[in-house]
Amino acid sequence: MNKIFMVGGGKGGVGKTTVSMALVDALLEKGEQVVLVESDDSNPDAYKALNGIVPCEICNMDDEAGYIKLGNIIEANSKACIVVNTAARATAGLVQNGGIISDVAKELKRDIVMLWPINRQRDSLELLNDFVENGQGYTAIYAVLNTYFGDPKKFARFHASKLKTRITGFLEFPELNDLVADKLVDNRLALSNADAKLQIAERSALRRYREAAKQAFEAVYG
Repeated sequence: MNKIFMVGGGKGGVGKTTVSMALVDALLEKGEQVVLVESDDSNPDAYKALNGIVPCEICNMDDEAGYIKLGNIIEANSKACIVVNTAARATAGLVQNGGIISDVAKELKRDIVMLWPINRQRDSLELLNDFVENGQGYTAIYAVLNTYFGDPKKFARFHASKLKTRITGFLEFPELNDLVADKLVDNRLALSNADAKLQIAERSALRRYREAAKQAFEAVYG
């Protein structure tokens, strides 16, 4: 597998970094080579946690130059899965300059998969809808129902929307316990190297979360 996984979202706080880190973890468990690209250069949490676990790059995607750099990273890592954790501010750039990445992927015969975490609010769906209408060259687009914001059944606005029929599919992303999540963030830990900082019950909760996340991602591997 050498897919390009973009993690979008269009707004802060919907779980892009959490999804990116869990996806890297799941891909490593499958034995894949992985490169993380962090586009949030002002607050590169995923980079800080995963640097040293996998090859990591910081790539500002606010303008065309960032997409050229990203294209070069993709070309240089032809056998690796690329996971791109996008900043909330990057949505306009994904639309305006995303054709560069589409051209790179097409020439290299690689799939681009968008994972778009959402909460239960209307603006979250509107941002995804705008992206679906304007995004370029994506093999698949998945909504990620972040259950931090409630049981999947509570995403009624998404389930009742026409948008649900316009995307490839959706996945139900598990919630990580707040106590464990806080320790990961405070200590800049990846999911795979957190055990030493956790107590027994916290390690158990993390293992359950990692397994649930892996199962959720099975739909996007193709």
